[in-house]
Amino acid sequence: MTSAKLKHRVKLQEWAARMQDCRSSGLSVRAWRRQEEINAATYYRWEWELLDLAETELCSSVSDVRLAELPAPKQISRNVAERSATLHIGNASLDIYPGCDTEQLKMLVELLRLPHQRLRETGHCAV
Repeated sequence: MTSAKLKHRVKLQEWAARMQDCRSSGLSVRAWRRQEEINAATYYRWEWELLDLAETELCSSVSDVRLAELPAPKQISRNVAERSATLHIGNASLDIYPGCDTEQLKMLVELLRLPHQRLRETGHCAV
């Protein structure tokens, strides 16, 4: 990796931390930027770069997708009112009904968490 690319990577990490600070501050982006004396164009440029990087890494991880064979579910008619809970992981939602097979649920949760764990491990998706 060249020196310029390394410096840019460090800047991305610094801005990822700043974006996280902004989001956890409880302030609006505008108020946080004023407090930190950060120009709007600078803030949104780095936000765009971080989002673009996160999208690129998500797309490149598609080749890492693993398929898992699940047992065929019992054919039971389900009513939305019967569900016990809805689990949200990233953009995915999983409705959980009474009598759900625990091993199958565990496998689904692990599969849904994989992309999010990879992004946290790389340190590039703090926004």
